[in-house]
Amino acid sequence: MASVLLNFWVIIAIMLVGYVVARCKIVPPGSDRTLTQLVFYTTLPALMFTTLANSDPASFFGVNGLANIISSVGTGLIYTALAATLLKSRGTELTVGALVACYTNIGNLGVAFLVAITGDPTPAAPILLFQILVMVPVFFSILDNQTGKKTEGLWRTILSRLKNPLLIAVFAGLMVALLKIPIPELVSAPLTKMAGANVPIILLAMGMSLRGAHLPRFGRESAPLLLGIFCRLVLGPLIAFGAGYLLGARGEALMAIAIIGAFPTANNVFVYAHRYRSGVTMARDAVIITTVGSLLVILLITVIAQTV
Repeated sequence: MASVLLNFWVIIAIMLVGYVVARCKIVPPGSDRTLTQLVFYTTLPALMFTTLANSDPASFFGVNGLANIISSVGTGLIYTALAATLLKSRGTELTVGALVACYTNIGNLGVAFLVAITGDPTPAAPILLFQILVMVPVFFSILDNQTGKKTEGLWRTILSRLKNPLLIAVFAGLMVALLKIPIPELVSAPLTKMAGANVPIILLAMGMSLRGAHLPRFGRESAPLLLGIFCRLVLGPLIAFGAGYLLGARGEALMAIAIIGAFPTANNVFVYAHRYRSGVTMARDAVIITTVGSLLVILLITVIAQTV
């Protein structure tokens, strides 16, 4: 239990440093975006590559990925059904709400949480691929049809995602592991150092981003937002846990599945909402609330896992 609390204290302490740095204007406004871009293109790909390259490839295709895919699809479908029937949501608003419920910030913050707690980002790789290669193209096609935008086509959208540095790193790491290709120390040493910087940088960036953030005001129009948050922070980890348990996961593997299921709504959902000019406020508020809320849910998951 002491180690769990220590891990969470490390997360909170680094975030507080980022907040204080931004609050005292030691760094210019927008530095959090600069750091997240740095992470996305350098340290996180290095982390995913080095971890997967030195892992057992069989673990990549295990129950972890399947359980979290089931959770992601399940939360999206449940949100869609409840929002359409109870809240009478329609069109792009319904689609953006489904994204809030099931599309997670696994690429940056999620992996940072997972590594800080378990020390291993490998369980996050399958759902990362699923989101990039399946969810994004499918949701883009749906939103294009709903808004009348000229669609790029499903396959063209998928091909455009192949430029994602995280995707490239995951595929490269898997190939190295599958083919048992030795990595020269001249390559592995700098990559390992970069990978080690990933968690502190992204936590500092998160702390900076909290400077000036305001919690939303809830009103009569907040029902879709609250439903999306409920699906993301409650149903997500519950479905992931249930699916993982039924598939035979136990112990730390099951805890990792539940933690991934509790990751916050991705920042990209806000970007997509802007692109299609629908659900912008809901997406923005969901990102803020689930980012803070997920930390509490993940703490609860780890405490329960350590005491059971």
